[in-house]
Amino acid sequence: MVNKTAFKNFLILGKASISSSVALTTATGYILSQRDINLPVIFPVIGVYLLAMSASIINQIIEMRADSLMSRTQVRPLVNKSVSVTNASIISSILGLSGFTILLIFNGLIPALLGLFTLVWYNAVYTPLKYHTAFAAFPGGLTGAIPPVIGWVAGGGEILHPCAIALATFLFIGQIPHFWLILLKFGEEYHIAGIKTITQTFSTIQIKRLILVWILATALAGILLAFFLFINHLSIFYIIHLLSLSLVLYFILWFIKSHNRVFKSAFLLINLYYLLVMLLLIIDVVI
Repeated sequence: MVNKTAFKNFLILGKASISSSVALTTATGYILSQRDINLPVIFPVIGVYLLAMSASIINQIIEMRADSLMSRTQVRPLVNKSVSVTNASIISSILGLSGFTILLIFNGLIPALLGLFTLVWYNAVYTPLKYHTAFAAFPGGLTGAIPPVIGWVAGGGEILHPCAIALATFLFIGQIPHFWLILLKFGEEYHIAGIKTITQTFSTIQIKRLILVWILATALAGILLAFFLFINHLSIFYIIHLLSLSLVLYFILWFIKSHNRVFKSAFLLINLYYLLVMLLLIIDVVI
């Protein structure tokens, strides 16, 4: 019988929900490249999922001290010592090696190297930068932009194809307001942990203005993505436009308001927007 606590710790360490969303973007890239859904899509999806979990565990090992200082991360297994650093390191190594090997065997050298690059970039570049600059989210955005390109290349597409770049750009842009929304709520905790944030430089109203600008850019990138990918069904083309417009209108209202319920809704909405756009792009291919 599987130990429920151990399994729960494993999911927390690997940030299973975030890793799943990363794997979804990989699947989207693959399906758009193939213009079809077929069984081999499972290989880049599983490979990226395992690498994403491995990267998350490494990140939590590196940031144990910072996590111990923030109330929202004090429940993580490494902080409360329900999992040892040694065991976490072993798990991460197994996941990372497995993910890399799957990509290498089934999808080739380029997808495997892109996956490895993402893991290294996240932990060796982005994570240290968070303690030196308030704008680490920009280089950190690469970690979310590369997985769909892995899927695209695994599906037989060229790495610098305009469609792959458009998809990567769309996912890159949306990560900036996503992270800054978190800062509006937990900026003080980040400051206590020694992480540089824009909350130390800009006022709340200035940050909200910046978020609104990046939301506009996200919506525009979503609309442009519909053009780049040559949407087959006009109805889906219009739905993506409608979703993008709705996102902008909601955040204009969000800009006016500031209570906690609105924060939660705004955070959930941007994630829902990305999920729906990914699903619509997939549906457009399969119907």
